[in-house]
Amino acid sequence: MKNIIISILCSISISVFAQKTPLEISKLVLSNRDHREKYQQYIFENRDIDLKYEREKNTDYSLGYREFNDLENYKVVDVTATDKNNGKYDFYLYFVKVKNEWKMFDAQKLPDITFAYVAFTKGLTEEQIDAVLKSKEEQKPFTSRAQFNYIKSIYDLGNSSDDELIEHFTKFKSQFNALKDEFIKFRTLHSDYTNSEKNQRFENDCQKLTISEINEYLPFTRNTLAFVICNMENNAVGYFYAGKNPVTAIDPGGMLFIREIGEGWYLFKMKNKKKS
Repeated sequence: MKNIIISILCSISISVFAQKTPLEISKLVLSNRDHREKYQQYIFENRDIDLKYEREKNTDYSLGYREFNDLENYKVVDVTATDKNNGKYDFYLYFVKVKNEWKMFDAQKLPDITFAYVAFTKGLTEEQIDAVLKSKEEQKPFTSRAQFNYIKSIYDLGNSSDDELIEHFTKFKSQFNALKDEFIKFRTLHSDYTNSEKNQRFENDCQKLTISEINEYLPFTRNTLAFVICNMENNAVGYFYAGKNPVTAIDPGGMLFIREIGEGWYLFKMKNKKKS
């Protein structure tokens, strides 16, 4: 009888220790994307998850993994992809615990449309830029070289890795806090102003910090101030200030990722649920 009990306990122990963590599953899955049979057991409800994370074709990436979200039964793995030129960006894998086992249920990255301007400006020659500036068309993507450089800098920053985005915030932390305080004060004195009218007042400040706007009404950011770097059809990246207010939950169908910076500030990535 004693031997039977020991055998059962050993079996339970082996089973517990054999369970993989979200980090381990992430590495297993992305190392075997073309061999689903090797990771099938770790996919929630046999879902068809898009694991294509590459931004550039025929490019090799090295991957770094970090786990976020302190909820007991819900984790997010932030994967940082680095190319041969040290260009970096992040995508996210989502896990839920089912009967004490972790299962991946989704994978997301910001849609390419978020950085459409990057793709547009990246290939422009000096001659093409001058041609746009000299054009007599009423609607032009930019009307001065300064505006071109500003818009390009916004989307270049938004296209950066999460670590680089937080590094940018940290570098200008005092300016972000000052702008936040000034905006709140101005908002209190001019409660009848629209969001657009308020932003006109702080246009120069936003340009200095490489952000496009301050938004009080961005989806999923209720009770916060969103300092938006770039936003294309509600596919957005930026920072928000929540103070002591509760922060929305990470959701692969909306608020893709939130990372705490400190003192009420957060980095966010947001996806339009209706468009990809």
